[in-house]
Amino acid sequence: MILYIESVYGDVLLHGKRMEEAELRQKANELLKIVGSKDFLSAFCMRYDYEVLPFDPHTKADYVVDLDTNWVYKPI
Repeated sequence: MILYIESVYGDVLLHGKRMEEAELRQKANELLKIVGSKDFLSAFCMRYDYEVLPFDPHTKADYVVDLDTNWVYKPI
């Protein structure tokens, strides 16, 4: 599964195990409450075993996690 993390601290692509949208939303919200958006990326990768991919804006992501608006959605 590829996640596109959109943030004021920089946009990042992540790769890891597949999750349903509701599960991803729950995990992202819980983690944001604990570590905040600045440390979200490293905490998410460490906790859920995801890895950072080289950023390419043309890569199709399965889900987008917008840390600025706290929104998880499936891109069209």
